[in-house]
Amino acid sequence: MPLQQSDLTSLNQLGEQLKFALIEIIHQFPKQAQTIAGLSEYLIYNRSNAQRIINAINKSQRGTDVLCQLPGIVSLTEFCQKSALHGAKNQLNELQNLIETFQQNIKLHARSHTELKRMLSTNVTLTHKASVSADNNKREVLYQAVKDLIGASVDTLFCSYILSDTKKNKNYLQEIAMISKLGVVREDFAPPFVQFYTHPHPHDFVKPNKITANSTLTNKGFSIGVVEEYSTAGLLAAYSSYSPSNSGIVFDNFSNNKPFNATFLFENPDELANPITHQSHCSSTSISIQNPTKKLVMLVFLDKKIDMRSTVNVGCYQGNQKVEDGKLRASDMWTERLPEFPELKIVNPLSTNITSTSALNIVELTDYQFDFAQLNRQKFVCYMMEIDYPIWSSTYRIYFEHC
Repeated sequence: MPLQQSDLTSLNQLGEQLKFALIEIIHQFPKQAQTIAGLSEYLIYNRSNAQRIINAINKSQRGTDVLCQLPGIVSLTEFCQKSALHGAKNQLNELQNLIETFQQNIKLHARSHTELKRMLSTNVTLTHKASVSADNNKREVLYQAVKDLIGASVDTLFCSYILSDTKKNKNYLQEIAMISKLGVVREDFAPPFVQFYTHPHPHDFVKPNKITANSTLTNKGFSIGVVEEYSTAGLLAAYSSYSPSNSGIVFDNFSNNKPFNATFLFENPDELANPITHQSHCSSTSISIQNPTKKLVMLVFLDKKIDMRSTVNVGCYQGNQKVEDGKLRASDMWTERLPEFPELKIVNPLSTNITSTSALNIVELTDYQFDFAQLNRQKFVCYMMEIDYPIWSSTYRIYFEHC
């Protein structure tokens, strides 16, 4: 009998909890014991089972993936017993309770762990395909309701991030971000148009910079500019103030009731942790849905040197609160994660035909961004996420973790 959506949601949450509990335990072991061979040797534990646990931690994008990759109940119980010899008893009690819940769920839904894995693999795919249309309808209803309520909307939100090593501080990544909001509409009663960001405000800030095709990286610290070629004429002149309470630049009384475009370039050298060198071994890139939006297209270009030593994770989370980078792993946020599973694609960064279902010219926009950054596309891997009617007031995150 196929799993119901409620069952999948419950199992996904269980998988997230198991992943978090395992990470908490393994991260207390010596660094050399946090690899497949090291864990097997440290605990005197079957190498194949050690591999399955490490893969469940590092290569799972959702909780159901964790349940499919973990070893069986007997092997997980053995892991607890052997880990108890090395401390972490409080965390082990929690893990043992989760393993018992896992065993109960296997008995409830299937005849064995193997059968449950087969059901999850089949059901997640079928349920995803069957529910996409229904979910889109629900999100579209939310979009329309909030649009009518607050009098503001965005047709397409395009965001692209280039993440590379910075020579100034190896603990941080150099981020060059392009945020483009196309088809922005504001009614007379709507709040002013605000572009938010998370970096502390520069003390010498007067107004956003004017960015043109001839502009390049300043290398003078954090900066924000309005891209003239991809913004409606008069946007920069409409800048009115900076809002310190919510870290945003305000454009008031601009194009009320008429659609307009607003595109920004950010230079951010000291906020995103380098997952290779930072003690947390985690970095996240995110976009918050501040206004009801029809289409989200998100790209992350990650330096190959970092990508080859990291794993990638993606999720949609409640709210848009700032998460201090370098102090929170993806697994720590399972309590805020929504049952929304964005598809993350790897695309060829050199392709002249990177497309989406929107009317965006992605190649043109990212060419502009790379020219500004004065970086070579060949040195990057590109991840892409495309979502219809992203959930209003949520945050979509892409994590990179190095273990």
